[in-house]
Amino acid sequence: MTDALQFELTNALQPVRRAWVQVASNVMTELGLSSSLGTAVILISRLGPAVPQKELALEVGVNPSALVRTLDQGEAAELLKRSTLSGDRRSNTVSLLPKGAEQAEAIEQRLVELRRALLDDLPQKDVETAQRVLRTLEVRAQAHLQRGEA
Repeated sequence: MTDALQFELTNALQPVRRAWVQVASNVMTELGLSSSLGTAVILISRLGPAVPQKELALEVGVNPSALVRTLDQGEAAELLKRSTLSGDRRSNTVSLLPKGAEQAEAIEQRLVELRRALLDDLPQKDVETAQRVLRTLEVRAQAHLQRGEA
């Protein structure tokens, strides 16, 4: 494999991620949620039912303190609730309320439709290969970081 091909693959990651986040954010906006709140709702649904707030922040990709405002908005909209973890008043879990679960289901359905619109005409083997390559790159990059290599 050539260095140029490896460059093209890794160079495509950020623009593809950015484009996906933008179209997924549009779905959330159309459903009346900000991108940050919609992302939190969908991740709580996927990780739930009582997701540690620190784990949610890690999945969202933000510092736990940066997530507080979004969670405040979610509680105010009656989409989610925070609960103190028993035995540790400093740690919270986050759960969806019924209204939040309904929003999560609506987001998931719209994302299914979006994925179909963007990917349905691609050969299944190509999508499977792309998914396998991306996950392998993820695992290897994480291992590289854990070894402390630059």
